[in-house]
Amino acid sequence: MKFKRARRFGTTGALVAAAFGSSIVFTPASASAESEWVCYGTQVKRCATVWWNEANDTYHARAKITDVAGGGNYEVKVTNVKLQRFTGDSMVTVRSKADTDGWHATEDVALTASVDPCIWEQSFEVVATFSWRGASSGEKTWRPNRGWSLMC
Repeated sequence: MKFKRARRFGTTGALVAAAFGSSIVFTPASASAESEWVCYGTQVKRCATVWWNEANDTYHARAKITDVAGGGNYEVKVTNVKLQRFTGDSMVTVRSKADTDGWHATEDVALTASVDPCIWEQSFEVVATFSWRGASSGEKTWRPNRGWSLMC
């Protein structure tokens, strides 16, 4: 017989949300392995999420950038993806991925190594650097105004 980890709701997520003015998404036991993307931008869409792998109850930071159809025909790349947690005083990087595979014609996705949230028992956030070039060029380091938590 296989036992699932018992999950409990804690106050850590609420403290992080209060400290940073962001919302917290608590991932329930029945949630899908796919997490909801939080996106920003119109011609170049920059998206990030903390990805929960239900099979082994681990988190990854994921980021993607997409040249939107009908936009300015941009080349895109995402670099420096970080999974971070709140220590009570500041955000600390738990996992990171440089993702130096270069420019892509329509979309680039990056993923950090996994972390067991039950070891850290904290909420997590993602931050990444997004770059685009074409009709105009730009680079932006961005994080969604959201945290994710899996309580153990």
